[in-house]
Amino acid sequence: MKVLMISTDLALLGENTSTGDAVTRHRAYGNFVEKLSILVFTKNKNYQPSALSPNVSAYPTNSYSFLFFIKNAVALAKELFSLDKYDLIVCQDPFLTGLTGYLLKKKYNARLLVDFHGDFWKNHYWLWEKIWRLPLLALSKIVVKKADALRTVSGGIKKKIIQSGFKKIPIKVLPTPVNLEHFKTPDLQTASSIRQVYPDKKIILWTGRMTPEKNLPFLVSCFKKIINNYPNVVLLLIGDGPEKNKITQQIKSMALDPSVKLLGQINYTQLLNYFHAADIFVLPSRHESFGKVLLEAGASGKPSVASATTGTKEIIIEGETGFLFPVNKTKKFVEKTLVLLNDENLAHRIGANAYQHIWTKYNYETSVKNITAYWQKIANNKN
Repeated sequence: MKVLMISTDLALLGENTSTGDAVTRHRAYGNFVEKLSILVFTKNKNYQPSALSPNVSAYPTNSYSFLFFIKNAVALAKELFSLDKYDLIVCQDPFLTGLTGYLLKKKYNARLLVDFHGDFWKNHYWLWEKIWRLPLLALSKIVVKKADALRTVSGGIKKKIIQSGFKKIPIKVLPTPVNLEHFKTPDLQTASSIRQVYPDKKIILWTGRMTPEKNLPFLVSCFKKIINNYPNVVLLLIGDGPEKNKITQQIKSMALDPSVKLLGQINYTQLLNYFHAADIFVLPSRHESFGKVLLEAGASGKPSVASATTGTKEIIIEGETGFLFPVNKTKKFVEKTLVLLNDENLAHRIGANAYQHIWTKYNYETSVKNITAYWQKIANNKN
């Protein structure tokens, strides 16, 4: 089976990102297919094609702007199809990558799988964060009608698609594989040195891309209330993104500089040491399709406090492997975080439960095999 994927993940072209396992994951997919070629939407001319393994390669569109993404991707695909016949086209989302996939499906008579890595439908938080998402939502429903199958990363997203009237199209729930082995064994000396930077303090950790949906202004505001009740605590924020300057100003205006640390982007290979150094992981997002950082926290044996989004509700067992709170509810978030700060035995017990739950349910190799087996099933069912 030969697969053509259409993506927006710059990590596949060597970009340093906070979720730096993308290359490893796609190499793993390559172990189960004859060939995997990945077209990556890029907005400049500086990227070069990248060979991730003998049979997995990524190709940049190097577009002048997003207006040329589809045109450039179709041109690249023409070159690739002239060399190989791809059996399946896999698109990262039901928007521009999905529309590109549909155009290529029509032209080359390949099967089309559209992935939902995000919680887009029936989600007012996502819809109104940016005004241009309204036409994207309409586009996504056109693209889904043209797909041969869909993949979602959580059951909640599948349910929303079915409730929207798409009952006949095959939909499979297959979460993004996370290589938990990476988070099992930290460098104990490095983890200890991180803790020594904050002597006699408990550490609350957040990591991710600093974008509006991650709800960091809410987190910083809540932390002000937390530290008023529990002074011996610090909040570590790992990551970068368009909201960084806004968060920096908020921290200064609230006089939280000594207790909220912006650490920037940490190399993915070092991230596990911060998870192991932390006492609690928090994820206050307005929406999450899955929440792979919760798997990473659980694999590190840490309890989490997360907003009850579509994805997090399928990972956290309330009161057993972590705590959930209603989106944007300050009082509930503060209360549940303080419970873990004040009861060290409870925090350790919930962290141990999370460790057991995550390691039992989310096996990396099984997840990779399930995804590629689904690809094969769709590819075999030719028109």
